[in-house]
Amino acid sequence: MKDWNEKKLNEELNALVEELPLKDDLEKKINQSINRRIRKIIITTVSATLIFLLLIFAIISPVMNCLYFNPYKLNKEPDKIYTNVMRDYWEVSKPYTEIMDIEVTPKGFADYEISVQVTDGKSEVHVGIPNAGFHVKRGKYADMIESNQLYFTHIFGRFEQSYSNKEEIVERIEELPESAMVYLVVSDSEAKTLSELQSLPVQVDWMQVYQPNAEFQGGLQLSNRTVCMEKEDERETLSEEELKKVYLSNLKNLLDHPEIWKDLGLCDGRKSWTDEVGVLEKTYQDAQKLKTLESENYCVSGKKDNILTYLQNLEEQSIFVEDVSFTSLQTKSN
Repeated sequence: MKDWNEKKLNEELNALVEELPLKDDLEKKINQSINRRIRKIIITTVSATLIFLLLIFAIISPVMNCLYFNPYKLNKEPDKIYTNVMRDYWEVSKPYTEIMDIEVTPKGFADYEISVQVTDGKSEVHVGIPNAGFHVKRGKYADMIESNQLYFTHIFGRFEQSYSNKEEIVERIEELPESAMVYLVVSDSEAKTLSELQSLPVQVDWMQVYQPNAEFQGGLQLSNRTVCMEKEDERETLSEEELKKVYLSNLKNLLDHPEIWKDLGLCDGRKSWTDEVGVLEKTYQDAQKLKTLESENYCVSGKKDNILTYLQNLEEQSIFVEDVSFTSLQTKSN
């Protein structure tokens, strides 16, 4: 210690001071240390949250998809069960609504976005362009999006018009140009056989099968559909027995997959039911006993003169003008 004098001590202290960081450098290092800790905490928290969410999506979403009917799975090629059941449902329950194609996009947690290409069978069709849609959320239909055609809306009273004056309707049709196409929904005074319907001077587009012993009476399209169907399903070439088989097949398809259509309800234009499956089952059983196909309620179309000829001999209960087109030249792309 004798070597340490005041001068030597001052020199050593000054050297230590010089080695200490400046105030600004010290604050900067402290901030950097704090920021590193904050970033580490944030990264850890975000990573844990993402892992948690991925686990939820990977575990809970598939479980929910299994708990409710899965239109994505049901719509896979080649069967496309979902599309075919929806096609049969609307043919059976409502005239002039035809499902051409359906695409299903899964959103997770039993939520599916459905894009639909649908036509009313009377207007131009743009193939490949969806024009309606909705969501299926946990087995329930929601968020219906459609044009003013109201494709997916059940219309009551189509065959029970409180005011239906044939003479007035004839007068208005007579004012139309010769090229006009007229679409009528008719409730006849008595049931007509299929052969009687086919001999009419107009095109019968759709018939509600006459089943007086059943509450619900389903429909059957008689004209060739817009959809590209198999050759064996060209309706205008099918015999009465073959058409009956088509009708029974449609009903059976619905009964096999009630989860697809039940939430949409069961309606035949006159009333709706809450016991959808039970009522439809009775219709199917009764339809198996039918010897002939008859109809009181049906839809016809034709050019102005043919419609007027048809109306001259019609003893109706109700007539509803479904639509009028001022030309018979309609483009239907297949």
